[in-house]
Amino acid sequence: MLEGSLPGPRHATVGDVAEARTALHPRRLASVGVSQAAGGEAVSGPLASLLRSLGLSLQESEQLAALAAPAPAEPTFTVVVRTQGRRRRSLLEALQSLAVQTWTRFGTVVAVHGTAEAAAAVEAEAGEAAASGAAPTDCRVLHVDEGGTRAKPLNAGLDAAGGDYVCFLDDDDLAEPNWLAVFARGAADAPGQIIRARTARQPWLTEGTAEPRTPAGPVEYVYPATFDPLAHFSYSETPICSLALPRAALDSFGLRFDEELTVCEDWDLLVRASQLLGVHCVDEVTTLYRRSDRANSETEANRQAWFRNRARVIDKLARQPLVLDGSEVHRLADARYEYGGGPSKRLENIRTRELLTALPGRLRARLVRTLRLR
Repeated sequence: MLEGSLPGPRHATVGDVAEARTALHPRRLASVGVSQAAGGEAVSGPLASLLRSLGLSLQESEQLAALAAPAPAEPTFTVVVRTQGRRRRSLLEALQSLAVQTWTRFGTVVAVHGTAEAAAAVEAEAGEAAASGAAPTDCRVLHVDEGGTRAKPLNAGLDAAGGDYVCFLDDDDLAEPNWLAVFARGAADAPGQIIRARTARQPWLTEGTAEPRTPAGPVEYVYPATFDPLAHFSYSETPICSLALPRAALDSFGLRFDEELTVCEDWDLLVRASQLLGVHCVDEVTTLYRRSDRANSETEANRQAWFRNRARVIDKLARQPLVLDGSEVHRLADARYEYGGGPSKRLENIRTRELLTALPGRLRARLVRTLRLR
């Protein structure tokens, strides 16, 4: 357990967080015995590389200095577990997966976005689990008032975090024992950057309950091993449990989850933060997303909500300069444009329409409906 943290689960409110956060700030941690010893030099993210190319010193500004902070010798983590308190069996399974982590320098914040009664029940059950070794001993239960979006408990957890890095689990996720150890190794290799590992996915049956009960199929490896910044401008390829975010840098740049978004909140933060900090990938599967058969993301209403939220994410990006690593220039030139013709996608649509006009009318109409060409 980290020095200065609370022994065993306790109940807290968002209003309690400021004092605890001050005590667990990196500068404060150094004075109470949690190591902030320098490791390797920070590996430049896109923004740091740009500023250095302009001859600007990152040390001239406390805010920019976060981009060049050295790696802690033994990084600490805060794991924020998001729950509504309705899936307590799967929540306890998620906590049990944290109890067996091989990297032990971490604390846990369970952000219960629901009623006070739900938070109290989670607190009691987490306490019993911790006493038996089935949950982390350094675990706090944070009650987040009802109302607001999925981003609200994430921001509450972020405010409560005190480690060098903050990580997130939903109550239907499971962490492999090496989850935090892989992040720690990535932090040593790429100080100051976002660390990204891999997440596997598996269908699970709920058996008439609100939570995953039994596996319904094989484990699937659908998420890419590497971070593609161009692909992420269009959609997310990275579940939130794949990420460890450097907390001091988030603080310095005021990076938070957008509480106007009802979905896509993790994708939105990732694409904004990745331009400032860069992303270092570790090709190891460290988490499992248990995809419930109750998942409703495939309904028409939820598809429309996803598109509305996606539009907000992209509109926000469109209102600010984008910072990319220079290695992306060739991909942009090759994939998006053709000489004298503009965007290649537009040309492909024109050529497709030309081919369609040569087809019989009934077949053409069917293909148009299938492809939804406009």
